[in-house]
Parts: sequence; C-alpha cells; structure tokens
Amino acid sequence: MKVSKRDILLLVGFLGILAAVCSYFFVFQPTMEKSDALEQENMELQARINDLSSKMQNKDSYIAETESMNREMDAIFKEFPVDVREEDSILLAINQELIAPMLINSISISACEPVVLQGEEEDVEHTYEIDEIEEYEAQEGISDDVSASDADPNGNGVGTENMPSVLMSRNVTINYLVSYEGLKRGIKNISVQDNRMSIDNLTVAYDESTGLLTGTTSIDMYCIPGQEGKEYVVPNFSSVLLGTDNIFGSIELYGERGLDDIENNDADADDEADEDDEEAEEED
Repeated sequence: MKVSKRDILLLVGFLGILAAVCSYFFVFQPTMEKSDALEQENMELQARINDLSSKMQNKDSYIAETESMNREMDAIFKEFPVDVREEDSILLAINQELIAPMLINSISISACEPVVLQGEEEDVEHTYEIDEIEEYEAQEGISDDVSASDADPNGNGVGTENMPSVLMSRNVTINYLVSYEGLKRGIKNISVQDNRMSIDNLTVAYDESTGLLTGTTSIDMYCIPGQEGKEYVVPNFSSVLLGTDNIFGSIELYGERGLDDIENNDADADDEADEDDEEAEEED
C-alpha cells in the first residue's frame, strides 16, 4: 500500500495535535494548578511571617504586659486560701449563729470540688503561635536574649506554669430560724468574711407559730490549692463553747429546780449520824 505525501503530513499533524493536547492535560495543567497552590501557600506564609515579624518587634512590650498580668493574678490568688475544710464551714455556721443571732437546726457540707466556669474552653492557639515564633527565630537566626529569670523576677518565666489555676469550692447549706433583722445581719456577716465566699441560694419563709423566719442558705466557700509559700490556717475554736451539762436535752421537769444535790444530802446525813453517836457517848 502506497501512502501519499499528503497523508503522511496529515498523520504527522494529527500526532502533533494529539501530543499538544496530551501535554496540556497531563503536564501543563497539573503544573499550573500546582503552581497556583504554591503561590497561594506562599502568600499565606508571607502574611504569617509579617505577623510574626510584627510580634517579634513588639516582644518587649508583650513580656512587660505578661509580667504585669502575672503580678495581677498573683495578687488575686493571695485573696484565696489554699484549702477550705469542714471545720471552716462549721466555724462559719457558729459565727452566723452568734452574730445574727439565729437558731441553726442543721448544716450539710459537701466535698471540695473544682469550679467549672460557664463557657470555659481551653485555648491552645497561643501554643501554636509560640511554636511558630520559635521556628521563625531559628530560620532567621534570631537568638532569644531574654531568659526566664529576666522575664519574671520570681524565676517563674514568662508563662504561668508554676502558678495555681484550679479554683475549688466547698458548699455548706445552713437551715435556721431567725428574725428579719438577724437575717440581714447574717448576710452582712458573710459578705465581710476574710476568705472568699458567695451565697449560692437563699430561701426564707415566715413561720406563723414562732413569728420568725425559717430559712436555708447555701454558701460556696472558695480556695485555690497549690499556692507557693502559703499554708492552710487552722481555724481558732478557742471561743467556741464545747460540751453540755445535759447530754439528754434541755427539757426540765416541774419541780427540778431548787432540789438539793444527792451527794450533799448523803454527806449531811452522815454528819448528823456522827453527831448523834457523839452525843450518846457523852451521855454514857
């Protein structure tokens, strides 16, 4: 079969067109897409580098602000005790009973548990930023001349790793009988306490039989454990009266008052018997 020159040219042209199409779809187009992706990534990285460069330029101000915030947090931590125990709740109830005054029927004390703040979420974005800044410093050959001891006079570094961060609370619920004036005094007494606490719930109702108020107060007593250099202070119970003269209650039967002591009566009877014996001997 003889192929003409024209057919050969057409075949070569077709193969050329096919090669061009294949090169476009399999080589040129993927390369362009990859190039566009790299260009977009470079733009994002450049924006990030500009942001990190700006932060590096303001590094001293960030450190100063961090130190100031650490001092403020330390001052806030000092307002909280390191622990709130059952005896603290009992002493609070005793003070309420004496200062209001009020008649406490019962108290209930819960375990000390962490306080979960509403909408609290762990923020980890700052960790990523720190890692990226360190990576940027390594790439640019920037050395960090600020040591942990220079950043924080206490040697805690810029961060707050050594600072306590868990807020704990113990709830005490007091059931009582009190007058209206005593109720106001009791609320004021809670507000002036040295340790941090808050009234979680307060319920009162008028008691027609006594003319007083029957109330229930739920109090949250807060503490922050793990504070360096701070220890738990044991409450002072020296002013609290302990014990009772009547272990069976305070009811007195009619005619109990004014009775002579049994031991004294026995002693008097023995003395009278001795005197009778002495008189009989003298007569003899």
